[in-house]
Amino acid sequence: MIDYSDQFDRERKYRVEISHHKYGSARDNFASGRVDALATAERCLEAFSRDKNTEHLVDAANYLMFRWMFPMPGERFTPTDSSGSVGTVGTPINME
Repeated sequence: MIDYSDQFDRERKYRVEISHHKYGSARDNFASGRVDALATAERCLEAFSRDKNTEHLVDAANYLMFRWMFPMPGERFTPTDSSGSVGTVGTPINME
């Protein structure tokens, strides 16, 4: 698939493995709300905005994954179609 990065996945997985040993299991940290995955992902995006280090994007993706894996009360996964999409900022090439 051309619109996908296996390298990005490798970078994410490597960091999850290291973090497991450094901070403990994701379940223990995120399912309980001990660590706020969403707020931490936002911190990563803010750091990227400042220093343009794409490692922060990898870290943000991991924190978003943890939030998806361990949702907080009231959160759920509900697939949507185009009418439920938030859309994009900018105009995709196929929409011109």
